[in-house]
Order: sequence, then structure tokens, then C-alpha cells
Amino acid sequence: MFKRPLETLFNPRGIAVFGASESSTSVGSKVHANLMAGGFEGPVVPVNPKYESVRGQACYKSIAEVPDRIDVAVIATPAATIPGILKDLGAAGIGAAIVLSAGFREVGEEGRKLEATLKEAARKAGVRFLGPNCVGLVRPWLGMNATFLNSDAPEGRLAVVSQSGALCSAIVDWAGPHHLGFSAIVSLGNSADADFGDVLHFLSTDPKTEAILLYVEGINNAPGFLSALRIAARSKPVIVLKSGRHAASSKAANTHTGALIGSDAVFNAALSRSGAVRASTFGQLFAAAEILSAGKRAGGNRLGIVTNGGGAGVLAADRAGDLGLDVAPITENTVKALDKILSPYWSHGNPIDILGDASADAYGIALKASLDDPNLDGVLVMLTPQAMTEASAVAQGVVDAVPKRGKKPVLACWMGESSVSEGRRILSENGIPDFITPERAVEAFSYLAQHHRHQRLALEVPEPLTEVADPDLMGARMIIDTALRDGRHMLNDIESKAILRAFRIPTNMTIEADSAGDALVAAETVGFPVAMKILSPDIPHKSDVGGVMLNLMTAGDVMAAWRQITERAKATRPEARIEGVTIERMAQVDDARELVIGASRDPVFGPVIMFGAGGTMVEILRDNAVALPPLNAVLANRLIDRTRVSRLLDAFRDRHAVKREAVVDVLMRVSDMVCELPELVELDLNPLFAGPDGVLSVDARIVIKRPPSKDGPYDHMAIHPYPRHLINEVHLSDGQILTIRPIRPEDAESERNFVRDLSPQAKRFRFMGTINELSAEMLARFTQIDYRTEMALVALVGGEGRQKQVGVARYAINPDRRSCEFAVVVNDKVQHQGIGTRLMKALMDAARDHGLVLIEGTVLRENSQMLHLMEELGFHSERSADDPEIVVVQREL
Repeated sequence: MFKRPLETLFNPRGIAVFGASESSTSVGSKVHANLMAGGFEGPVVPVNPKYESVRGQACYKSIAEVPDRIDVAVIATPAATIPGILKDLGAAGIGAAIVLSAGFREVGEEGRKLEATLKEAARKAGVRFLGPNCVGLVRPWLGMNATFLNSDAPEGRLAVVSQSGALCSAIVDWAGPHHLGFSAIVSLGNSADADFGDVLHFLSTDPKTEAILLYVEGINNAPGFLSALRIAARSKPVIVLKSGRHAASSKAANTHTGALIGSDAVFNAALSRSGAVRASTFGQLFAAAEILSAGKRAGGNRLGIVTNGGGAGVLAADRAGDLGLDVAPITENTVKALDKILSPYWSHGNPIDILGDASADAYGIALKASLDDPNLDGVLVMLTPQAMTEASAVAQGVVDAVPKRGKKPVLACWMGESSVSEGRRILSENGIPDFITPERAVEAFSYLAQHHRHQRLALEVPEPLTEVADPDLMGARMIIDTALRDGRHMLNDIESKAILRAFRIPTNMTIEADSAGDALVAAETVGFPVAMKILSPDIPHKSDVGGVMLNLMTAGDVMAAWRQITERAKATRPEARIEGVTIERMAQVDDARELVIGASRDPVFGPVIMFGAGGTMVEILRDNAVALPPLNAVLANRLIDRTRVSRLLDAFRDRHAVKREAVVDVLMRVSDMVCELPELVELDLNPLFAGPDGVLSVDARIVIKRPPSKDGPYDHMAIHPYPRHLINEVHLSDGQILTIRPIRPEDAESERNFVRDLSPQAKRFRFMGTINELSAEMLARFTQIDYRTEMALVALVGGEGRQKQVGVARYAINPDRRSCEFAVVVNDKVQHQGIGTRLMKALMDAARDHGLVLIEGTVLRENSQMLHLMEELGFHSERSADDPEIVVVQREL
């Protein structure tokens, strides 16, 4: 119902070029020439007060003089003039611009100020723009080349979005000879307005785009980036190349977590949550471009390799092993089929080595057999130039063997140069991706396999959530507020463990003691054996200064340990404030493994959770993995599985398996902690003892900082956590408890049963068509929602442990960011109890909480009950102009 915000930018009907001129060296001149030569069907109008005409066209002094319909302005004028131009565009009703000009934040403080002025001018004028300091935008299928690139981009189905103009130039230059085509090439430049998130939102629903490549140097808006990336990756392969892989995310190394988490690991964690696939090198990005441009998708990671050289096949198989691909055994039927045609000396396995004298016919037969093999998801055909090799004939044989509508991807690698160049041309012209090296070809297939894997992982839903005690948020916040009020940024041991207890994380009792006598009393209180640790806000790692003594068995041990610990700490760190010691009973976890769970604050993506092998050697072992919160059980288990220590959690030799669900529970509670406490910036639970009977955190370190006063409760999060403040309970007229709360991934089974139990009419009213069962894709889409851009509220009746879903209402925010479209359905068996009314009121409250001002939806004309409810709630209704059987309902919030 709403036009996408960047619709006119990507699909304009008329273009004005500011700075167009007759000069052969100016940017404006080059852009104007490219647009005129590209075949763009709408008007391309030069605007420059210095000229009466440009290339025979009338040139206008200002946009106000232009008589044609203009949707986009391409601006190549001095930086200082652009805020004024944007103001003029707004006055002329033009809502999109491409600012090519440099001279903004990339040149220093003055440029930064000018960029701020530019953004404010655009905001007031209502103009969305690309840039500044960018190469521009290409839409080949529209004949629109609004760049100053020297090469034309061929038309195709692949979109490229880059912060580097040079990379755009290189890809366009490379595309022609490789028969690669594009739906869009977007240079973001400084991303002062339109950024990755905005462009991805458009491309995710662009019918001309089937796959997307991103080149990323930095992210300005992590929540918007991840939200849009997740939407795009649900339906299209998205490959990301990120530069700066070895830059540290934080200079702070006071915690184990801070020392272990780097920005590249965090970026990988962000991509894993979105479903995008990462390339490591520029060459790999080109490989991805080739395979994606063919429009094929893989149904798995099993690769067949057909080759006339055994060594080449081994190289390909080795790289497949590096990337986790399966060079799967071929079936017996495939072996029998090939035995009938090939030399008896062929390899009889995968790689399928058909020997150096293989003819074009042999290649074709081997390829067809491989494509028919159910054990294979794709085939790499390789050729090494040998004495009896006819590279061009074989290439044609491969082209002829590939079915026109085949689903499995076919890749080619013609190794060598001069003798195989014609063969490569034949392959490329016929849409078969060809690569020079086996490694690059296998890497290309891996992108399809990874995309398929991510699609399957997205369908994995957690088990229904068992009833667990809610955290004591008020208590935790009061502890933190007290410390901040005292001017402290590190909680002491007692406070840190109190926070853990508030979030129901098992921990042992700790008592502070500022004298040897008090230490003895504390030891007798908690019971021997005890551990003694130095108490100092200036010593983050107690063991580094000899500040930890374990298994103290007697009163004499305690008195001696007091003296030794305090003296060592004073000698090692004379400047540190020594406040005494802490006493705690020795942890009694049978058959325990030492783990570490931590949290740190990434400057781009916010809170990050780390899991790994713990203990004093944690930074030496560096066996850890990171994930972005919020976590559920599925995500927590994936995080654990990415570490080597995960194998130690299972039973082996004489050791029993760790109670893994207890470890998962701690990860989820730490996730809750960083979501709900924006003041928490660093956390270490090291060691966390995990055994067959449960877990125990024996040491905790928490660093806090007051968040910016302008921030909302979840502004510190890249991914919006569960909005528990929207949970509400009321009693129905029959006394039953009705709970209305946001949906969560753990509700997948409940949602499936709810839809299954709806009457055929209710299903038709809700889905505007026939549907009996939610598919796995729909189930994941309905329960794993992005709370920043949509909301779904479920209605449940019954008490704890026996709740049943009886209704759901949801909305999705429209592209204008001010309105939303809603849908609501209630089980027929519980009608006339006010559940639909309560759901809609709760949904409208949530929309107001989102800052929305309008809610609207569509209702079938025969759905009289829903139309009556809409009327009672104050909605205005009118027949749809496109379909008389549909009624559009709308209400201001």
C-alpha cells in the first residue's frame, strides 16, 4: 500500500544532472554523458547556471526552471553548494538525490560540519540521498548509469552494494569479459543518509534482483543493517566482504572477555544471526559473483567433481574439505552407468577422474550421470590441457549436457591460459560459471552451500519454553544504581554475585573480611574448606598477583593465608587499594569442567556474549566463540558447539556428561542480563564449573557505566530483545486468566497448533486463501520476528504450565516508518469473550510504543464480525479500489 522509500531513487522516470557541462574532465560531464549513452528512456536534464546548453540539450539555471517530470537529482557540484540544492529539490517536490561530490567528513572537521549541514538540509527538504563522496548508482535494465565510471555494466540479476567506489569500478570492468550482469550497482560513499539497511530493504523485494554482494568497510547503524540483512537473506543469497578483519574491537583488556573478543569475530557473529555468507578476499567476492549470476541454487553441500587430471581433482577435494563441503560418494547406479562408457581405468569414485584422453562425449556422459546422482548437490567440471585435450569441444560438450531447466549448479574450471581461453569463452557465454583455479571454483560452490545451510538453520525452532523464575530486575538495577551513585564502575565480588543471583544464576556465598579475625569468622560461617581471594577494585585478575589461595582447611590456614595474600598484593601492586579479602566455601561440583562465559560491549554491535574453555589459561588456550544477544536455547547450543571444549561436555572415559541444559540456561540468563541492564559493559564468569548435576559460578567480575540519557531501554542492542514490558494478564468473564504477550521463538509449537485448530473460514479470513498447515518457513517467519520492525502478540488462556494459544495479532511497520499494517485472528471456540478487542487494543498500544501514528489493514467484505470489531474500535473503512471484495480499515493512533 506504500511506495518504498527508495523507489524513485532506483526506478526514476526523469533525472536532473547538477554540474553537467561541456568539459571532458568534469564529473558532471561524465555522468551526463553516461546517462545519455545508456538508453535511459526518461528525460535527462542538465542543470548548470554557467551553460545555456550541454551536448545540444537545453541547460537550466535551477531545478525550478525544469519543465520535465524529475524524480532524481544527480549532484556533482562543489560541496558547499549542495545543502542549498537539496532545499531547492524539496521545494520542487523531488524526493531523491545522488550526491557524488567529495569534501565532507572524509577531509576532516570542517567537512564533518558541512556533512551535518547537508543531512539537516535533506531532512527538512524531505529528500533521501546516496552519498556524498560516492561513485553513483547503476540500474542496467533501466538504462540508467548515474556514475562517472568508464565501463557500462551489463544487465543481469545480481546487485552490488559497496562503500568503495574503486571496487564498483573494478567489478564493472571485470563483468563484461566474464558475461556477468547486474540488476543494480550502488556506491554508498559516506552513507550520510541512505545506508546499507535502506538499500538492502529495497533490494530484498526488488523483482530484478536475485542475489546481493556487499562490500563493507564500516557499519553506521547496526540495528538497521542487521534487520535489513536478515530480511534480504531470507529470500536471496547475500555475500559480504568486510575489510579490516584484524582490527581490535576494543582497547580495553581488563577482562578475559575483552581480551578475547575482536571486531572480526563480532562481525561474523552478526552475519550468522542474519543468514548472510561471508567472503574473505576480493577474489572470493568475484567467485561469488560468478556463481550467483548463473541463478542456480544448491540443495546441500555435496559436491561432485569430474576431471581429466587426478591431481586437479585432489586439489579441488582438498579445498572442499577445508570449507566443510562433502565430496560425497557416488551411487552404485552412477558407477554402473559410467562403467559402460568410460575406460575401465577411471577412478570409480568421487572425484570422477575420466583420464587425460577424455573426449567431449565422455565429459558430457560423466556430467549427466553426476547431475542425475541423488548423492550430489552440484558438479564441478575440470579440464587440464593435455596432449589429447580439445578444450573448446569439451566446453561445448559440457554446455550441451547441462539441462536447460536443471536445478543443480554446474561450475567449470579450465586450468591453464592460452590453449583453454576459447573453451572458457564458450562456457561463460552459455551461463556456466568458469574459474581459473580449482580452489576458487570450490569456494564459489561453498557460497551456495552455505546459503542453503543458513536457510535450513533459520527453520530450526527452540522447544517450548518451560516456566522459569523471572529475574529480579528491580533488585539488580538498585545494586547498579547504588554503585554508580558512589562513583564506582566496577562491582565488588559481593555485588557481582548478587547480580547473578538476581538473574537466577547459581553461585556460591561470598563474605568480605577486612581483618584476619573477620576472615576466620567468615570461614567458620560458610564452612571449610574455603577459598580466600584478595579484595581490591584495582586488581581485576587476582591470581596474577598471588591473590588467590584455595582449599584452606583449618583456622590456622586462614590466618596464614590472610597474611600471605595481603602482603603479596601490596608488594606486587603497591598502588592498589587493598580492602581486605573475600571468603567463600570451595565449590563442590563433581566431575567439573572449567568454562568461561563473558560479555563485552562492541563499539558497533553493542553487547556480545562469549563462551569457551575457562580457568587461568583462558587467554592462552583461546578456545571460545561469540554470539550476539538475545539468545534462545537453539542459539546458545550453536554457540557452545563452535568451541572445542564443547566435546568435553559429553561423557568420555570415566567422566559423566555435563548437564548441558544448565550451561545453556546460564547463557540465556547472561543474555537477559546484558539486554535488560544497559549499564553493564563487561562481565566475566570465570571459572564457571559445570558438572553432571549442574553449574556453579565461583568468580564474577562486572564493569558498569551509565548509558547516555537519550537512550531508550534497548537502544544499546543491535538486535531488539524480547519486550517483556508488553506482557499483560487479565481475567475473562468465566474467571480464566488471559495472558497477552509478544510472541517468541519458543512459541513455534503453540503457533502451529493454533493455526491447525482454526476453522476453515477463520483460516480463509486470516490468510485470504486456503491454508491447512503452516510450513516450516512460515512458522519460523511468524515466531522469529524483528521486534524493531514488527510485533506479534499472542493471547493465551490458562494458568502456568497449561496455557493454550487462542489468538494472535500482529503488525509490520510500513516503509514510511509512521504507519503499520495489522492482522488479527481469534480461535472460533472462544469468540464473544472480548479476546479480539483486548488483542487489538494491546496491539495499538504496542504501535504507539513504537512511535507509530496510523494503523491499517485489509478485511474480506464477508468477514462481518471483524468489520464490526473495527467499527467498535473507531476504524474508518472503505472498499478497496483494486478488489471490491476487500475492505481497507484504518485508524489514527
